[in-house]
Amino acid sequence: MTRVYFLFPLLMNLIAWTGGASADDIRYRLAGVEDGDTLKVTLDGQSERLQLMGIDAPENTSNPKLAKDIQRTGLSAEALLVIGNAAADHLRSLTESSQIIRVEKNRFRRDKYGRLSVIAHNDTGRSLNLSMVEDGYAVVLGRYPVPDALKSELLQAQEEAIRESRGLWGRYPEITRTWSGRVGN
Repeated sequence: MTRVYFLFPLLMNLIAWTGGASADDIRYRLAGVEDGDTLKVTLDGQSERLQLMGIDAPENTSNPKLAKDIQRTGLSAEALLVIGNAAADHLRSLTESSQIIRVEKNRFRRDKYGRLSVIAHNDTGRSLNLSMVEDGYAVVLGRYPVPDALKSELLQAQEEAIRESRGLWGRYPEITRTWSGRVGN
């Protein structure tokens, strides 16, 4: 019996090293979708906001970032809120209320809005970060540290979404190009 206890930690490390569930993977019950790149969960009885690492989606409520986007792009609040609501609705379609989501968490990094930066997977194992970009409802953030493999995957997905006019790129091409900074592309 002593052998089993001795081998268990070795087995768990081997599973994590070979791509199984990582010790940093945490499961949360989803409390809701705030916007196209932010999830809400409950952690130790308190609400916590999780930012989908490496991506940005348009705003779906009037807030300081929406005001910055209006000033930066010259677009109206109404136009930006239309694409923001579409992005938030798409993220909701990828999740179900109260489902358990798995996150790979960067424990020491919060963004400037106080959100924990994570890679999140829905209950089917699909990466929500990648799905939002792949489906054309978010863009890749260039200025934040993101693991190289994830960044490469996101950039490739973004180019495909643009080329194939997926999501916002197909439904609202001019607004999306202006919001994303890809005017004329």
